[in-house]
Amino acid sequence: MSALPTSLPSSARPPAVIWDYDGTLVATRFADEAAVAELVRRDPSAAAGAEVFWATEGQPIIQRLELAWPGRSAEVLPLFDQRVRPHLHRGVTRVLSALQQRGVPMAVVSSRRCEPLEWGLHACGLAPYFSAVVGLEDVHAPKPDPEGLLKAARGIGVTPSRAVYVGDSEVDVEAGRRAGMTAWRAAWAAPPAPGTPRAPFVLLHPGEVLERLDGLAAAAGE
Repeated sequence: MSALPTSLPSSARPPAVIWDYDGTLVATRFADEAAVAELVRRDPSAAAGAEVFWATEGQPIIQRLELAWPGRSAEVLPLFDQRVRPHLHRGVTRVLSALQQRGVPMAVVSSRRCEPLEWGLHACGLAPYFSAVVGLEDVHAPKPDPEGLLKAARGIGVTPSRAVYVGDSEVDVEAGRRAGMTAWRAAWAAPPAPGTPRAPFVLLHPGEVLERLDGLAAAAGE
């Protein structure tokens, strides 16, 4: 992977922030764990596909289901689409509120299907912060293809170079790089082990989004 930009051009006032959903704004893995457990309870032979399912985190749910349980995705999808309220990551709402007060345009781009994505944002009280929401059915190619990020940028009226994309996976970072955006990796859901070298684009808590943006503004003399 080529070097990632860690700063925005000084002309970006204010920058836009585009967010990933699962693992960045909210925690949803617990709901998937419950769905896998229920599937295995109903059909013990399905346990053989669980390892594949977890190894493909970050990919669209339909792809993961088909890889784990070939030919059964339509059958098992309802278990994963149940309306279970996600858990908000600590500090996320405070950061979103601060960005909104500053007039920073914001959007969400996720490989989650549109209906559960929209429902989850509303259930957690996050929907009012975002002017654009891009889900799986809104694109022809999911991340790391940049299509969704570019569509979100258009939706909030910014050029890609004026946007930061914040996501929790290598897939997200790669999508941000391909879109020509500044890419920051959200590591607050799975912090690196103590002593692990920290890449400059890795964030350990949501408040670092504000800190990084403040630092960029100060460096640009804004």
